[in-house]
Parts: sequence; structure tokens; C-alpha cells
Amino acid sequence: MPKTTTELQIKLPMWEELPTFSLHLDQLLDLTNGYLEPIIGDKITKTMLHNYFKAKILVPPVKKKYQRTQLAGAIVVGLLKNIFSLNEVKAGLMALLGSGSPKVGYNNFVIMFNEQAAKAGKELSDPTSLELKSASQATLMQYDAVQSILFWLSAKNRLNGLVNNDDKHDE
Repeated sequence: MPKTTTELQIKLPMWEELPTFSLHLDQLLDLTNGYLEPIIGDKITKTMLHNYFKAKILVPPVKKKYQRTQLAGAIVVGLLKNIFSLNEVKAGLMALLGSGSPKVGYNNFVIMFNEQAAKAGKELSDPTSLELKSASQATLMQYDAVQSILFWLSAKNRLNGLVNNDDKHDE
């Protein structure tokens, strides 16, 4: 029986684990989808990326060379686009980046995501890596977004399980 997303080890890479060299669009897509597809079951396309750059959701490349900033952004947008409108994703990213660097914002998101994903399917708890009572509004927004993604994944997996069970009963 195939494992569900919550049974798999869901883990996003930290900023320091992302490539330090320039990427071409195909490489950016391959890396982004390598991280996202096992989690969300879908791929980001060239058209989607171009739309994110055009709408200024992601920082456009310089001379068609993509860096960590674009890769990190594509990973985060790829997760968030399933539960938020692109305008909401853009506003959230602007709020986060307005209060710090892309590296800090991305790493905070990844730490929360990885920590909470490891607990998925178990009893809900506050993150151990931060104190929510004293957290900034931007950090609380990140935490809420991470929880939304994980709830969406859980609901998607449950729905797939129901559909698969119904298919078996129809045979």
C-alpha cells in the first residue's frame, strides 16, 4: 500500500542547503518540483513561474539566471498557492520580507514547516522552536500558513483515501 503524505518524511531544505550557483529555468523547475511534488502531488510549470515573476510575487531573475531567492520563493509559493490566492501569497511574502531578509524569512518558514510536518497526524501542539506569545505578527502569519498547508494536505489525503475506498467497493 502506498504511503500517504503524512506517513512520508516531509522535509523542506534550509536556505544553506539550496544551491549557491546560478540556475537555468529548467534547473529551477526540477529542484522546486523535486521538493514539492512528494509533498503536494503536483508540479510547478514554466508558465506558473513566469506568472509569479510577472505579477512580482517572486523576484525576477537577473539575465535569466536564478538564485536561491527564486528557488526558496518558488518552494514557498508552490506550497501556499494551494490554499491562498496569489494576491494573498504576495501580500504575505511582502509582509515577511519587509521585516527581514529572504534567508531569515525562508528559514523560519522551513523550521516551522519541518517541525510541524514531523508531528502531522499526531496531536496538535505549538511549535517548540518559537514562543508564540511573544512572536511577531509576521511569524504568527507564517505559523498559521504552515498549519493551513498541513491541514490541507491531511484533508487531501483523507479525501483520496475515501475515493480509493469507494472505488474498491464499486468493483
